Amino acid sequence: FANLLHQSPELLLLQVCATTSSISELSSTSQEIVGGLEDADIHEEGVRQAIDYSVGVYNQENNDLYYSRVRRVLHARQQVVAGMNYYLDVEMGQTTCTKTQSDLSECPFDESQDQQRTFCSFQVYSVPWLHQISVTEYSCHNE
Repeated sequence: FANLLHQSPELLLLQVCATTSSISELSSTSQEIVGGLEDADIHEEGVRQAIDYSVGVYNQENNDLYYSRVRRVLHARQQVVAGMNYYLDVEMGQTTCTKTQSDLSECPFDESQDQQRTFCSFQVYSVPWLHQISVTEYSCHNE
């Protein structure tokens, strides 16, 4: 403290400003990360599981005879909570496979000219260490 008294007022002011600036940068960074939404890597295992689970729920809950799968992921975000929330925006595509077939993962898309495009938003809650996953909310619309 005695050293600070012997410094010029300009240098002292500069040091205070630099310290304050560093502290505010640190606190704003941590506020953005902890519990905030961030973009998710669609190749990461947790995101893939959330997508696959969402597709299963979608196919169970619609009355279509044909299996649908994700045509493309439009946006994927994640949020750390007591587990993980995933927010997924996807384009779904109907396949040529009926839901009663055994291996549905490689079913080709139905490329009919008159097929509508279906867009869905899924919110998935996952607690991997308890092997729990659920779709907490979703909505779809056709274009």
